[in-house]
Amino acid sequence: PRLVLIENVPSVLRDRHNGVGVVERAVEHLEGIGYRTEHRVVALARLGVAQTRQRHVMLATPSGEPAPARLFAAIEASATVHDLRWAIGDLTDVKSTSMLDREPQATAKNVERMQFLLDNSIYDLPNALRPTCQQGSHSYKSMYGRLRWDEPAQTITSGFGSIGQGRYMHPDRTRALTAHEAARIQGFPDYFDFSACPTRSALATMIGNAVPPQLGAAVLTAFLALSAESEESVRADAPQSA
Repeated sequence: PRLVLIENVPSVLRDRHNGVGVVERAVEHLEGIGYRTEHRVVALARLGVAQTRQRHVMLATPSGEPAPARLFAAIEASATVHDLRWAIGDLTDVKSTSMLDREPQATAKNVERMQFLLDNSIYDLPNALRPTCQQGSHSYKSMYGRLRWDEPAQTITSGFGSIGQGRYMHPDRTRALTAHEAARIQGFPDYFDFSACPTRSALATMIGNAVPPQLGAAVLTAFLALSAESEESVRADAPQSA
């Protein structure tokens, strides 16, 4: 291939197999067959994805193609940060006509918790209103939390339909995110076809486990642009025929 892209969660940098880091193993293999490699943790909010998702990205190209370091420089050069309102502001009152727009159902206790956040104009649930296991010292601040319109969402996972799974409460409603809203935050255009998902669980898994399309688009756009520059330079340096 002219370009190899491997993505994973940032914690892959700590993953080891038989005493060897898996990232180092991949680098050794790719460079052993003639590729140049570069890997970094990329903040996808800088690529226009309306969430604070970070991914570990490895790029590899053979000699004659744009160097991976140049590709990273190109995709990181211009930041286009979008907030939650940009992503889902028009979906707040969309009528449910399919599983995609169906509002997730919450327990009476969770509805009470969400109403408390709205009534008090706050975004983090006090410990006293949390489940017993979170009423002491804990690191689960985002759980049962309310999203802010003027900031990117937290990382979307398959648990986006429950406020007990993370900061997934809608900014203005006593509900968690719909699948449509989660897909938008994940970077999917509305024309994307999710009909292969027969259940709500399958739909949540497909959306939550996906790589935002903007990552692939940013890498490929940079690759094609730099390739075109290189080809133009070669033509300019070639001797002209009489």
